[in-house]
Amino acid sequence: MSSFESVRLVMIRELRQATRKKGLWAVFALLFVGSTAAMVLPEVVGGDDSSTDEVVVVGDDPALVDALTALGPALDSRVDVTIVETDTEAARLVEDQEVDIAVTSGDSPEIIVRAGENAALVGAARQALYVTTLTDRLGDAGLSDAQITDSLAVPTAQLRELDVSGQSRRGASVVISLVLYVLLLTGMVQVANGTAIEKSNRISEMLLPVVSPGALLFGKVIGVGIVNVVTLSAGLLPVVVKFSIGGDLPDGIGGALAASAAWFALGLALYLTLAGMLGALVERQEEAGQVVSPLTYLLIATYIAIQSSGDGVFGAVLAYFPLTSPIAAPTRIATGDSSPVEIVGSLVILVATVLVAGRFASTVYARAIVRTGKRLKLRDVMASPRTRPA
Repeated sequence: MSSFESVRLVMIRELRQATRKKGLWAVFALLFVGSTAAMVLPEVVGGDDSSTDEVVVVGDDPALVDALTALGPALDSRVDVTIVETDTEAARLVEDQEVDIAVTSGDSPEIIVRAGENAALVGAARQALYVTTLTDRLGDAGLSDAQITDSLAVPTAQLRELDVSGQSRRGASVVISLVLYVLLLTGMVQVANGTAIEKSNRISEMLLPVVSPGALLFGKVIGVGIVNVVTLSAGLLPVVVKFSIGGDLPDGIGGALAASAAWFALGLALYLTLAGMLGALVERQEEAGQVVSPLTYLLIATYIAIQSSGDGVFGAVLAYFPLTSPIAAPTRIATGDSSPVEIVGSLVILVATVLVAGRFASTVYARAIVRTGKRLKLRDVMASPRTRPA
């Protein structure tokens, strides 16, 4: 049996065992429903952004009616103006909530509104009253229509928008780093526990005559890795669907997701391989958590450090170091703090580390998985046959 076939058989075995667990399907459903709700609810709750403002005007004043109707674009709505005869009727319509505000012109103009409501519309109505009153007075002063228009003309204000995308990118980086942290941690624990169970129950001893130790290790790593990727896809699928049909996503999410893919795959391979190696050192399943605790603490420390000082020199160091780059590098890319040299360098170092770690882990796994009776140490396993304790 070829090495590829051996790895494939072990991987299929891991996938079958994972799909039989109800907890996996529960997590999958929870992620899918939660992500779907996050994508759909804002659209449903937000509804139609267009609105209509109902305004009544007391008396026949075409200029005021035109000025109020023209307020629509500024208010991002449509202003419907109705004419009534008396102030009493206008106040009744406002009080009964049939209209939003009422406006009276003349020598003592008045705006009627329910207390604490429609502040923007009231401000715009004040401006309309000011313009129409000023226009009438300029006309009474003898100015022509052209002179009045020229007097009221003001330069159009230029819009300067401040770049707030950095905040969106920071929020995206927090989400991405948290997802990577959780999936690396859970995948690492799964591999270590699975290896410890197979060793303590002597299952590995029954499998080794059929497959090689390396195939047993890497098949488990690939199988658990696929399970984690599929679990992650449950949360990503609604995001991808919304983006593909033209939906709007928070700024920075798309780039952060794309950037994290390579580091996630390589980080998963690195941490799961090391976890499988360390799981082979223990004698009982209860010891699996202890033996991978250094990697667990490193992941926790990396997540905290990259959130507090990820944009500085220390964050750049974390992006290069292979055991921290799976979390640090995508975070810095999402926030725009990384450079092309840093991105390429981080990937090259991580790939080389995965290859070296795979070779080293397979050697330790092959020597440790068949040695039972006590918890082993790396120095005992890596000692030469002459110096290795009996």
